[in-house]
Amino acid sequence: MNAAELWRRLQQLVFHNILHLDDTPHRIAWGVFIGTMIAYTPTLGLQIIFYLLVATLLRANRVSGIPILFISNPFTAVPLYYTTWSVGEMILHPKDSASLVTQDTIKAWLGKTGHAFKETGLEPLLQRDFWMDTARVLLSTGDELWVGGFVLGMVTGIPLYFATRWGINAFRHLREGRRLAHGAAKSSRE
Repeated sequence: MNAAELWRRLQQLVFHNILHLDDTPHRIAWGVFIGTMIAYTPTLGLQIIFYLLVATLLRANRVSGIPILFISNPFTAVPLYYTTWSVGEMILHPKDSASLVTQDTIKAWLGKTGHAFKETGLEPLLQRDFWMDTARVLLSTGDELWVGGFVLGMVTGIPLYFATRWGINAFRHLREGRRLAHGAAKSSRE
């Protein structure tokens, strides 16, 4: 798949699936914000489950935030979590700028958890070892990863909330204008 095809599919996803959701602009944008926040958490493999729970509890659209969750996947996990850990490290320990965590450390933290779904599908969800590995990752990642994820989630989530809300309102306004213009043209012909 080349870059042009990828861009076309992304546009189709946004324009068709998100803009046509039958919900208020706020609830759709709220779902995008929540999805962005969860995408930066060290919960690889569980993010959709967490998103659906949080979106339901906070009355956000339960579909609009799912596409953003795919920024963290087994291919992007190491650079993404290394970046979130680095941001958290700078915030929590600004004087200790010499990071002891490397990308190899992040790979070790992820262990089998980061590759479970890629290799075996959804089968690991039914295995005790998967959940033990997941708990180990969540408990061992440290405050830096959670703080960095929260900060990056806010930094990207807030603008995405407003951009999504504006985009949906603009799209619906244009669509309504076209519908009214089409209706006026049709009635003038009659």
